Amino acid sequence: MIDLQDPTLQQRLRRRAPEGRYEISEIELVLAIRACDASGNMDGSRMLCEALVERSKSTVQHCARGLSHRPDLREEAEANMVERLLREARNPGEVFITQNFIHALRMLCIDEFKRTLRQEGLLYRRDSEGRPGGRPHHVPRSMMEPLHPTPIDSDAPPAADVADPLDQYEQLHAREESLRILNMLDDPLDRTIMVLRVLRAWKWDEIAQACKRNERTIRLRYEKACSVLKIRLVSEEQTTIRKAPQHSRREDK
Repeated sequence: MIDLQDPTLQQRLRRRAPEGRYEISEIELVLAIRACDASGNMDGSRMLCEALVERSKSTVQHCARGLSHRPDLREEAEANMVERLLREARNPGEVFITQNFIHALRMLCIDEFKRTLRQEGLLYRRDSEGRPGGRPHHVPRSMMEPLHPTPIDSDAPPAADVADPLDQYEQLHAREESLRILNMLDDPLDRTIMVLRVLRAWKWDEIAQACKRNERTIRLRYEKACSVLKIRLVSEEQTTIRKAPQHSRREDK
């Protein structure tokens, strides 16, 4: 365990063993950060986070070098990588980063790099030889216009009627559709479990604690709720299919 009162701690954080690894490993840093957060020692947590970021800087810069031609995007990607690193390091629920820190760091950096490419319309499908082809996976932010109409008293130029419907339109109506499906469940507790598990990705023990039930009960209610939703959604789809031909025949007449 790292002793924050050790006067030589700063030196030990930078000191390496003869084989090249750090005397205090990154996994020890992550565990110490979480211990500081749990005890409310924000100063100690901040100091250890700075040390962790400093050690990870070379990997972050290496993963973002594909954006060297766009310094602004590269800076944004590196900032997102560091932010996600600290978020996962301080999250007790993230176990993999305490098992294989180097691999976890590389994977999260790659994810953030691809996310930056995707949101800027720079992520292309590639063939077997690695050459980009086809259209990008996303529309660049600079080419998007808001779906909401511009207020009359605004000095901004008028927005397009529909811009990037695959993203903003779905975001506007996803909540309504989610609520409609959740309302197919009669029990409010089942709806709460479904929201926490599916939409918020809570762990089973967290849901059990929030709902004041044991974990087995939560799992059983979740499985039952999923079955109910499946049956009702299939029934709804079949009803829609049965009505479609009748509507077509009426139009023909």
